[in-house]
Amino acid sequence: MHPFGETVLAWRLARGLTQAELARSAGVPRPNLSAIERGDREVTLRTLRALAFALEVGAGALVDGVMPDAAAPPLTRAQLERVARATARGIRLADPRESRLSRRLGVALSAQLDRSDHRARSGRRPGAREKDRAYFLLRTSEQPTTLASLFARVVERLERP
Repeated sequence: MHPFGETVLAWRLARGLTQAELARSAGVPRPNLSAIERGDREVTLRTLRALAFALEVGAGALVDGVMPDAAAPPLTRAQLERVARATARGIRLADPRESRLSRRLGVALSAQLDRSDHRARSGRRPGAREKDRAYFLLRTSEQPTTLASLFARVVERLERP
């Protein structure tokens, strides 16, 4: 189970909302939302319902720490290989979940990818905040064993001549 604030943050990011957008939609002051996401503020039932409605998710999912991709089936070996290959080579995948994973892995591993001359297509290097966000989204959307396998597979491909 994930902490409430982390769950709200994951759902907000999954919905592509900024803090200001979610705060406005839920009728919660933005500084309060920030404190909720950090785990520094408790929420009332009214705020819980407003956040759930604005995020288009059940209040129970937020309370229980259910993450956006929690219902996704585990990746198959073929999917793991595809995602690792695409991440190491900087290519796009057609499957939305695989594409999302590859993008996030690429950002999280950008230092290793830069050293191996496998830069993102944009050629720009993500900042620390972007890397932290990518890693957070990976951590909240996939099982630890899946992530460990993906990281190992990408690094293995980068080390090959």
